Amino acid sequence: MLVIWKLDRMGRSLHHLVKTVSGLSERGVGLKVLTGQGAQIDPTTAHGWLSFGIFASLAEFESELIRERTMAGLAAARARGRKGGRKFALTKA
Repeated sequence: MLVIWKLDRMGRSLHHLVKTVSGLSERGVGLKVLTGQGAQIDPTTAHGWLSFGIFASLAEFESELIRERTMAGLAAARARGRKGGRKFALTKA
């Protein structure tokens, strides 16, 4: 059993947190949160795992939105003639 003070102290983002807890679960390690909004979530129970599943879906959705927006921004920049990236230090000569 891994005991943490607050759920937000365990991961940098929701996506990272869900990956970490899934990895712990695969290894048979439980998780107990002492305070904060995540204190009622216990991934060792069916109800807690359902809550974590919902968080996982939201994290996946968030990640996909970021990816879509990034790709759209790059496409718009290319349409304006910007290539992006570092300029070449050496010339062909």
